[in-house]
Amino acid sequence: MLEDQNIQSLDDAMRTVPGVTVEPGSTGGNHGNFYLRGYAVDTVQIDGVNTPASTGNDLSSGFGMAMYDRIEVLRGPAGLFQGAGDPGGSINLVRKRPKAQREFSTQLSAGSWNRYYAEADMSGPLSSDGRIRGRLVTAYQDQGSFVDHVYSRKPLIYGVLEADLTPSSTLTAGASHQQYKGRPAFGLPAYPDGRLLDIPRSSYLDPIWNHITERNTEYFAEFQNRLDNGGQIKLNATYREQDEPSRLFGWSDCAADPATGDSCLISWAYRSHWKTHGLDGFITTPFAALGSSNNELTLGADYRKVHKSFKYGGGDGAPINIFDPDNNVPKPANYSFSNGNDNRTEQYGLYGRINLRPASGVLLSMGGRMTWWDNHAVNRNAYFNQFSETDTRISGKFTPYAGVVFDLSEQLSAYASYTRIFAPQTASDAEGMTLRPRVGQQYEAGLKGEWLNKLLNARAAVFRMEDSNRAMTDPANPLFSLAAGKMRSQGVEAEINGRIAPGWNLAVGYAYTQTKTLEGTPDEKAQLYTFIAPRHSFNLWTRYQFGSGPLEGFSVGGGLRSVSRMYRLNGDVKFSQGPVTTAALQIGYRFNKNLDATLTVNNVFDKVYYQRVWAAYGSNYYGEPRNVMLTLRGKF
Repeated sequence: MLEDQNIQSLDDAMRTVPGVTVEPGSTGGNHGNFYLRGYAVDTVQIDGVNTPASTGNDLSSGFGMAMYDRIEVLRGPAGLFQGAGDPGGSINLVRKRPKAQREFSTQLSAGSWNRYYAEADMSGPLSSDGRIRGRLVTAYQDQGSFVDHVYSRKPLIYGVLEADLTPSSTLTAGASHQQYKGRPAFGLPAYPDGRLLDIPRSSYLDPIWNHITERNTEYFAEFQNRLDNGGQIKLNATYREQDEPSRLFGWSDCAADPATGDSCLISWAYRSHWKTHGLDGFITTPFAALGSSNNELTLGADYRKVHKSFKYGGGDGAPINIFDPDNNVPKPANYSFSNGNDNRTEQYGLYGRINLRPASGVLLSMGGRMTWWDNHAVNRNAYFNQFSETDTRISGKFTPYAGVVFDLSEQLSAYASYTRIFAPQTASDAEGMTLRPRVGQQYEAGLKGEWLNKLLNARAAVFRMEDSNRAMTDPANPLFSLAAGKMRSQGVEAEINGRIAPGWNLAVGYAYTQTKTLEGTPDEKAQLYTFIAPRHSFNLWTRYQFGSGPLEGFSVGGGLRSVSRMYRLNGDVKFSQGPVTTAALQIGYRFNKNLDATLTVNNVFDKVYYQRVWAAYGSNYYGEPRNVMLTLRGKF
């Protein structure tokens, strides 16, 4: 389905998932922030190995879609295999692997605002006996934007080798390198009373000298041994280095005056550097018990080390007018980079899961994890007068998991599950003690079905998630915190994906999400989190390929995305947007078995809307106007 929709970024891919909110960090930038069931996704797994997914103004993750075969989304706490993190869920990106037969594919795209994309993918055996295989992927993206002066350039290269050491064991190793260079826009201000600006969507209020340069390099290896009894042993290792040597930018920092249009911007210079080491190893083996030989035991261990160095300087202000912006703001002098933080985190984990079949059509799943987590953080923030050095350690934190599946028929099953996760905190109480970790837990039940030889899949679920021990302001000591906050997220999700008839693909999903702060300050209780979790969201995409007759070779497709009202409270002022529905249409033609083309029109009715609302001082983003993309694909 992602290929049908010409998806070229992780942001766009996540927008197709029911219940997921993508919050842009900029227009024309390299990443957005993802939210599942109302919570930020702080970890992205790559082939099951945890990698941090940054949020806010830190270094972006830079996950180029050309490298990945598919995306897997786990909704709800993923503590069993993730360890520490937020309870909303996790994203697993599965890398492309070498193929046994020689294949070559290419993609060329061109669209509105001078957007261009090229990709080449080569795979096949490298030895005469086929025991050594390789794959090489290259991609280049050069894009303008509907916002004036905004551009981005993203080259990517990915290579992987695979060798069969024995008939039952395989060694895989590879590397990737991505770059980003561009001039993003960091949103618009709003009026003090909460009204959003009604100015051209092309308006660029930031300085003309805005620029960001990023580099992401990754090395990985995997060893897999297939056991004679049907089990397996797998070892994964990943090293990822993310570097941002230059980020110089200004953005809106004042509410806009309704009468004059006057506002202001503030300029900063950032430098970021991340290093991530990840290891994961497990053994899975079947065993006989309770009258069944299809039981399964999994035992594993993992390790993650993350070092983030972040430096910045700046804070210089300048006037800007929303109706007549002068982007030629004087470029600031060299900054001292005296502000920033240094953060080092290590996590060790042992986990296990057992799947039992006590009766025909019944699967019981139980598991648990022990986690050791250490963090050393140094914060130097003269601009906000914040200086601290903290050490946080969590030893032997147990995380349980349980689930049950009942087969109602050959195609339909019912399930229920309980999952938990924890998230360390750095805030302190009035006695100087670091707050105990947040604990997220979820109860979920639902139905899953597979039809038409597993070509059509469906699921429906209800869930309730609670996040307790959240840091909240201590009423008796306002400069300190209490681990007494509590938030609830609950809802319903349903989706259908796959082929419903020969040549006809469908992906449709609906999510209802209700979030509420149960325990907290009055301001925290008033903030219902609907700015990151709309109450209702609906996604639809369908495509039909004509197989015979006068329209043979042609295809038609289209989709809808609809979200209910989203808002954010900033003090007593509400900034809101929605409800919003956008539509897309597509027509395609397959010239032969090797070559096809599609023309896609997004936001067909040119809906004017904000895809993110935040505050009067800024960070409010228009959604894309109507645009077109022509894509040519070849497979040989």
